[in-house]
Amino acid sequence: MSEQTKLIAGIQELVMRILKNGSVTEEEGMAINTLEDELFKQNSFQPSKEKHGSLQGEEIATLFFNKQIEEGITKLIEYKISPEDFFGFVEYHYDEEHPDEALIGMFTQAFIIDINDRHRLKLI
Repeated sequence: MSEQTKLIAGIQELVMRILKNGSVTEEEGMAINTLEDELFKQNSFQPSKEKHGSLQGEEIATLFFNKQIEEGITKLIEYKISPEDFFGFVEYHYDEEHPDEALIGMFTQAFIIDINDRHRLKLI
């Protein structure tokens, strides 16, 4: 499990605990802030140097949205983002308030498997 995956899992666990309890303690709030600070240091959350998206993960997602699969995989490798981290970024970052949220439906299990396979082959 990558560092990014662990951070997202930690945030999700805290959020579920807060929802279950109906309120947030000061410690839980500080813990979420600490985890998010670390999460935003991960490669998927780094600023993009390209025109597509403000974050590297958004840039890659935009390439995939536009059916530029090979370019997206090349960017995964260039930015040192694993498919696991990219799809974790997508799950965490794209919510109902994000303008591209409806597009992430294309990231089906079959698509994810295909990207993992292509990524692995490109690394060889």
